[in-house]
Amino acid sequence: MQTKLNNDSLIAAKKLDIYQIISLLPAMPYHEIADIGCAEGALSVPLGKLVYRGNVVSLDPVKKNLITTRRELKKARLTNVKVTLIPDEPTLPLKDETLDGAMSAFPFQFFKKPEQTLKEANRCVKKGGWLAVIEWQSEFLEYGPVSKNRVQPAALREKIEKAGFKFYIRHNLSDMAYMLIFSK
Repeated sequence: MQTKLNNDSLIAAKKLDIYQIISLLPAMPYHEIADIGCAEGALSVPLGKLVYRGNVVSLDPVKKNLITTRRELKKARLTNVKVTLIPDEPTLPLKDETLDGAMSAFPFQFFKKPEQTLKEANRCVKKGGWLAVIEWQSEFLEYGPVSKNRVQPAALREKIEKAGFKFYIRHNLSDMAYMLIFSK
């Protein structure tokens, strides 16, 4: 079910500078990556191009989003991206330690249990792998969740460290969003 909040997050994901994000990720062309909460595939297509010798698993709990993602992947002629439904959130339908990295844009707006979903990401990421999370800047008020519902960088760092990752670096992507990168 799409809400105004989710729609704002979808719009935000499309407005981000994808090339900037891709350049900041510790990804290699042969990596196996998950786009957790892929929504309409705004990040899945560029990730698929980035790991042209690897694979991307685009995961989302909403079937309608996956249909749109498949359409975008077909337009881009990408065959290394697999679109998968998350049937029973927060459990990710992936095997243990199969991913080199994972990406999640606005997980605290998309998932009912974001902390557990990120803990699941930890289960799926190999030792030495990475997790990148994009969230709203608290000062950006044009759209998105109300300021008090946004996750501050320090709080996000704490939540993801509780999930088992180690903080690596923070990037301000724009006035609208920031990205934290973690390692396992």
